Amino acid sequence: MDPTKVSSERLQRVLPDALAALHGVIERHRVTEQEWSAVLAFLTEVGRHEEFVLLSDVTKTSVLVDAISHEGETDATPSDVEGPLYREDPPWREKPVKIYEKYEGVENGDVLFVHGRVTSANGTPISDAVLDIWQTGPDGGYDVWDERQPDYNFRGRFGVEEDGSYEFQTMVPKPYTVPTDGPVGRLLEASGQHPWRPAHIHFKVDAEGHEPLITQVFFPDDPYLENDTIGAVKPALVRPLIGHEAEEEVARRGLSAPFYTCEFDITLEPAMSAARA
Repeated sequence: MDPTKVSSERLQRVLPDALAALHGVIERHRVTEQEWSAVLAFLTEVGRHEEFVLLSDVTKTSVLVDAISHEGETDATPSDVEGPLYREDPPWREKPVKIYEKYEGVENGDVLFVHGRVTSANGTPISDAVLDIWQTGPDGGYDVWDERQPDYNFRGRFGVEEDGSYEFQTMVPKPYTVPTDGPVGRLLEASGQHPWRPAHIHFKVDAEGHEPLITQVFFPDDPYLENDTIGAVKPALVRPLIGHEAEEEVARRGLSAPFYTCEFDITLEPAMSAARA
């Protein structure tokens, strides 16, 4: 909690409880000076490696805050955490939208078309919605650590049609491990927590007059669906992959091999100011 962005009244209510909880743990477990120095050194290293978001994620704190922040939103598509791997200013993708370029090692991936409609909670299509997508490549690597990939690969922003519909071409992602070469990785190993996340695609959705949405889409039968290291899987966000093998379908898509489709409709909550109007 950044004190410069929180009211003094709020800070004075929350901080004493947070310190009391911390002091209670220290007293209950009789934490020594040596152990506390190690904690401070670890947190300092987390900051130097810019891994505080990752630390928040793997301790499942991010998921808890997200749940609290969006409780009561029963009509909207469930939100989910952003994670530490979003990049600002992704490229604008023109229609037909394709969010990746081929690179060495991508040949064995499966093409995937994700489609759906963006609507308001009352079912009205949202024609000015903008989607922002990011994911790993088909072998589990993000562009920020996979040197084979072009910059901003498997990322992109694009608009929807007048009826709120959208479609983009990507490739089926695979499970992957969160970064393990820094202090958070050492913490996971020392505590016996695995670093794996199930395959997923991240979405940010913005539209005038509506609350922004950050969410993720997951797929059935993933080995880590029930044991995501950050605990972010929600049943309502699991969507089936439909295989397409017919030659005429493959040819119509301009492909040379079978492909998959996934339907993901998105519902946005009206903005609080719009709801009060």
